[in-house]
Amino acid sequence: MKLAYYPGCTLHGTAREYDASTKAVCKAAGMELVEIEDWNCCGALEAIFDKELSMGLSARNNMLAQKTGLDLVIPCSICSHNLARADSAMKHNEAFRSKIEKALGGKYTGVKMKHLLDVMANDVGTEALSKKFIKSLKGIKAVPYYGCLLVRPSEVSKFDNPENPTSLDNLIQATGAECLPFTQKTKCCGGNLLMSKQDYAFILTRKLFDEAKVAGANCIVVACPMCHMLLDGQQSMIERAQNTIIDMPILYFTQLIGLAMGISEKELELDKNMVSPAKLLESIGKEKPEEKKVEIKAPGKTEAAEAAE
Repeated sequence: MKLAYYPGCTLHGTAREYDASTKAVCKAAGMELVEIEDWNCCGALEAIFDKELSMGLSARNNMLAQKTGLDLVIPCSICSHNLARADSAMKHNEAFRSKIEKALGGKYTGVKMKHLLDVMANDVGTEALSKKFIKSLKGIKAVPYYGCLLVRPSEVSKFDNPENPTSLDNLIQATGAECLPFTQKTKCCGGNLLMSKQDYAFILTRKLFDEAKVAGANCIVVACPMCHMLLDGQQSMIERAQNTIIDMPILYFTQLIGLAMGISEKELELDKNMVSPAKLLESIGKEKPEEKKVEIKAPGKTEAAEAAE
């Protein structure tokens, strides 16, 4: 399977471990990624207050992806959302399409694009992917966190149930890890409020941590660099701001899959995670077996005596 690849800004910067683990896992799964040339920011943050500019930046990426003649895979939920919206606008808004085509040259006919989780869960398939797992991750107790954009809105993200998605749950279970129920799985982490209302963003994030801990999780698995930045990168700040201890490792789903594939921790760049996953990794395969009940016999009785009774 050969796919065009749009990493987006964060995977070449603060989320380089997501980029590294994505490439390692895709290679192991038999997928060839071709990074589109001269891509630009999707406009998620830099152009958030200029809708036309933001949409135009994403549309340019789609035009570049179209030149490859390949389907496009996108690991970032925000980038995936923005490029999908731009694709829809290019198809249904003639004025917008004409402006972009005139500025960039060429005609836009559309690009088939999917989030990386969609490709892994549905195109490769959880069952086929699990055949490449050589190591059980029993001992990991994870909650799946999709975030608010990965499976919503349904007209943009069509691969899973927007209210109760299960694709990430199934992948976690396939690795041998325990996937715990998590009602916060599609709630907002507060990432979009981090710069403007940090205290409120931290309140939203704390809700996720609280439920994860009550569920008995020893990690949270994500598929979005913005969510990872807040849950992992800002975790120590949340602890200080709210005078608490969280100590919850946050893994990209590609890092989790990579561990099950036997890919080294170094190649998955687990050392780049802000919250150390060292204890979590030590728990793999060390789950205590259920204790067997031993019947204590009354003193002084022989087996023959017991049989006679």
